[in-house]
Amino acid sequence: MRRVPPLWGFHRPDGSVGVRNYVAIVAAADAVNPVARRIASLVKGTVPIYTAFGRGMKGEDGQRHVRTRAGLAKNPNVAAALVVGLEPKSAQEIANLVAATGKPVEWIAVETIGGSHNATTEGARIALQMVITASRIQREPSAISDLIVGVECGGSDGTSGIASNPATGQVADWLVEAGGTVILSERTEIIGGEEILASNAASATVAEEIRAVVTRTQEHARQHGIELTNLVADNIEGGLSTQEEKALGAILKGGTTPLQEIVGSAEQPSKKGLVFMDAHSPGTENITALAGGGAQIIIFSTGLGNPIACPIAPTIKVSGNPNTVVELCDNIDVDVSAIIKGEKSIAQSAEVLYAEFLQVANGGMTRSEVLGDEEVAISGYCHS
Repeated sequence: MRRVPPLWGFHRPDGSVGVRNYVAIVAAADAVNPVARRIASLVKGTVPIYTAFGRGMKGEDGQRHVRTRAGLAKNPNVAAALVVGLEPKSAQEIANLVAATGKPVEWIAVETIGGSHNATTEGARIALQMVITASRIQREPSAISDLIVGVECGGSDGTSGIASNPATGQVADWLVEAGGTVILSERTEIIGGEEILASNAASATVAEEIRAVVTRTQEHARQHGIELTNLVADNIEGGLSTQEEKALGAILKGGTTPLQEIVGSAEQPSKKGLVFMDAHSPGTENITALAGGGAQIIIFSTGLGNPIACPIAPTIKVSGNPNTVVELCDNIDVDVSAIIKGEKSIAQSAEVLYAEFLQVANGGMTRSEVLGDEEVAISGYCHS
């Protein structure tokens, strides 16, 4: 068993452990996004959670929006949450889901409190006390087994499947070995490589479920006349030539341990080990889903560079492209280009990434956190 250095985290009432200690200001729908942002701007220690759409969405799209907003507030990195609604029902729905974790949560509604000014004033008062209370929470001894880690890739190129993805996959294996949970995601990214995941499934049921994810995605695309591909312009410019080539590289970042279960977008895993989340592939939407499913940290592999991160889950950017680590150095946390240069092995570079991961888990800030390159996005199903 690999020696695991000390890990210190914020222990929550439901037994989960956070690596950050935020107070979330959650907009229940886009109509109150400005109010949520204003409250957060007035109170240090808060993070606004808002996204386009939400109000009036039906069926699975509506459920996903509620589940994801609530999931971000339920994330162990959040100590307390204030939900801002246009009317009481939508605010209460999210607040009740968050309350199930035992963490402090309150809600306000613009329509019943007397408008956006009153909502901002009262929301700031509530958030002020929440932050003061949260600031008294101290880090305590924790373990890798307390962590859910999302693995993501974006701006992929020819170096991704050779360097940053396999280095990330090696770290994923070490995390699983230590009792942690790793979420691999991006449904369209695995098309052409799903049989590899199926062959590594922990059971025949899980193998069939991963095949079903791809079949369902392809059928949905056909029904809507969509030409489905995981290759976009920058991938092709970066040297990737086929859907299968990209899928093989994308799968590597999940490591080699058996696939334990499949969960829906922004759903929390029920099992330890490697898990697949059936969620949208674009970077902002996917990291939102990962954090909504409880991931306290995200490792984001990129070849050509991608600055975006999640405001709730610190997002570590790792690249193996020798040009990107120089030209986009402000956005890259871990340089594994020594693999491409033949100077280090994958395992040696993974050690560098793992050390950075532990630093971030213990409070060290990522570049995206410092720069504020953070965003939340939730879309409908008719998307990659």
